[in-house]
Amino acid sequence: MAFEDYFPNQKRRKTAEHPEVDECVKKWLIQCREKRIPIDGCMLQEKAESFAGKFGHDEFKASNGWLSNFKKRSGLFNHKLCGESAAVDDGVCDEWREKLLSIIKEYSPRDVFNADETGLFFKCLPDRTFTTKHDDCFDGKRSKERITLLFAANMDGSEKLKLLLIGKSAKPRCFKGVKSFPLEYKANRKAWMTAEFFSGWLKSFDKAMGKQKRKVILFLDNCTAHSPDVSLTWVRIQFLPPNTTSKLQPMDRGIIKNVKHKYRREVVRRYIADIDEGKTTTITILDAMNMIHKTWENVTASTIANCFRGCGFSSTGEDDVNTILPPHDDDNFTIESEILAENNVNFDDFVSFDDDLPVAGSLTDDDIISSVQPVQEDSDEEGEDHEVAEELVTTKEARAALEKLRKFLGRCDMGNEEKSVFAAAVRLENVIDKNSAKFYKQKEIIQYCITRQRST
Repeated sequence: MAFEDYFPNQKRRKTAEHPEVDECVKKWLIQCREKRIPIDGCMLQEKAESFAGKFGHDEFKASNGWLSNFKKRSGLFNHKLCGESAAVDDGVCDEWREKLLSIIKEYSPRDVFNADETGLFFKCLPDRTFTTKHDDCFDGKRSKERITLLFAANMDGSEKLKLLLIGKSAKPRCFKGVKSFPLEYKANRKAWMTAEFFSGWLKSFDKAMGKQKRKVILFLDNCTAHSPDVSLTWVRIQFLPPNTTSKLQPMDRGIIKNVKHKYRREVVRRYIADIDEGKTTTITILDAMNMIHKTWENVTASTIANCFRGCGFSSTGEDDVNTILPPHDDDNFTIESEILAENNVNFDDFVSFDDDLPVAGSLTDDDIISSVQPVQEDSDEEGEDHEVAEELVTTKEARAALEKLRKFLGRCDMGNEEKSVFAAAVRLENVIDKNSAKFYKQKEIIQYCITRQRST
């Protein structure tokens, strides 16, 4: 919550002498409270001096005056603890399903949402699957090739929200010259979801629903990053019972698995195509973005609706898990699957080997200090493959590629999708036309400056 929400009558906010120490102490406090660890003033003072020493502020003293000002700056209050979380038993899921329908009865299916995160080794190729399946995701090369994705969709599958992708580099090399992205992108040093990122996403979601004048309900699990301390107007937050997400959360029930299945197929197809062309397969964060966006768009509304139904969001009863997902819904993938089998690679293992990858967690003091410092702009970490900047495509090349695409589409039997496909091609051409004018004007200005410089 913002400072102004705590102290509406205070006109000016006093700044700290060492704001980085304040930021670290506050993050440490939030992390402790997420674990239900009681923290008093003495502990805050002790931790503040510890962080100050690591920043080299040896003269810093966490006095009572500092503590009082820190609490005002951070909007902290002293509350008495009451009770503790009860242990989860086998009857929790049944009890939840019984009251779930009463919770959502005032909302239409299109206004009932679920959101959840998953980790993904986005560069992993089939020949590396069995060497990485049991690796610790924080050690070695694998840790530097992971991302976290936030998925969100509504109950009837009619609305799939724009994905949030969290990487490690603030400005990867492959982003050079790129202005538009299919997914929202954030970065921190662990590629984890944080309370700050999630709060920002929630506020953006609330704002979008406000523009549509829609009151919606969002179901979340008890991830440490899902902070409830966010003021929302149009979105109601409802937390699922602890430790029940595998049975009660639609995203965990099969939606995320469906996305990963489709994403791994894209990776395999690219891998095999590169083998045929004698090229080494490289997947940048931008490549992963485009493939993930494609797979998310191709998740059907019926798949999403079935997963919600399987978690008790419908009075029609629970679906058989085997009917929720179409695991091999693409006949064109048969050849690639056979090639994988010849190389002793089980595709199901390839899809699920990073299912247990953590998306959030406890930060060490060094992690907290790193989090208040600027995130690196490129991917120069030791042992990581260097990503190269994407080759710039000219307007002429874009037009030629679109023309080839039209010729290819003309040879396809698209059935009922014919109208929408050709309409999409027209929209692509309009985007090229709109931006080619800008590029042409920019070229004219540059050429004019060069001519003037030569003439003088």
